[in-house]
Amino acid sequence: MKHLASKAVAPDADRLIALMHRPKESFFLIPQPEKVTVVFPMRFRDSIDVVLATSFLQEFMEARRTAGLNNAPPCHWSPSPPLELKGVPAHALNANAGFVSFVIFPRHVEGEKLDRTVWSLSTFHAYVSYHIKLGGAWIKCSKSFMHSRMRRRVETLIQALNRARPDVEKEKKTAQGRSFKRHI
Repeated sequence: MKHLASKAVAPDADRLIALMHRPKESFFLIPQPEKVTVVFPMRFRDSIDVVLATSFLQEFMEARRTAGLNNAPPCHWSPSPPLELKGVPAHALNANAGFVSFVIFPRHVEGEKLDRTVWSLSTFHAYVSYHIKLGGAWIKCSKSFMHSRMRRRVETLIQALNRARPDVEKEKKTAQGRSFKRHI
C-alpha cells in the first residue's frame, strides 16, 4: 500500500499476496501499478449467518452508491471467486458467503488516509462478523433497514410510473354547455 501511496511501482507488483487473518483463513492482495485489489473470501459456520452475511454484503455493496460515499473504494460482492484469484489453491477459496473485493487507488492512501485504509481493510472480516453475529437485535434492525430500503425503492418506481402515465383528458363542453368525452 505504501508503494501505491508514493505512486512508485513495487518490485513485486502483479504478485498475489495472501495474508492470514484467522487460523486457516486468508484474504488476498493483488498489487498492480495503479491500484491494489483486496479480496476477502467470506466464510461462516452457521447457515443462518451465511444467509445474513450474503444479504448484508449485497447491501454493503449497494450502500456505496449513495451520495455520501462517492469517494469510498469501489466494492464488489460475488458468489464466485474473482478472476484475480486464478491459481490460488481450492482450499483457500472455500467461501460459503461469497467474495468481497475492494479496489484501492492512490487517492485512498494519500497522506493520513493510509493508516485508516489499512486498518479498515485488516478489520473488515471482524466488522462483518460482528454485525452478523449480534443476534436478534441486529436481525430486527436489519429487517427494518431492508424494509425501509424496499419502501423507498417502491416509492421511486411508483413515481417513475406516474411520470410515464399519459395525462387524462378533461371533459370538453359544447357551445350549449353540454359535456362530452372524446373516445379515441
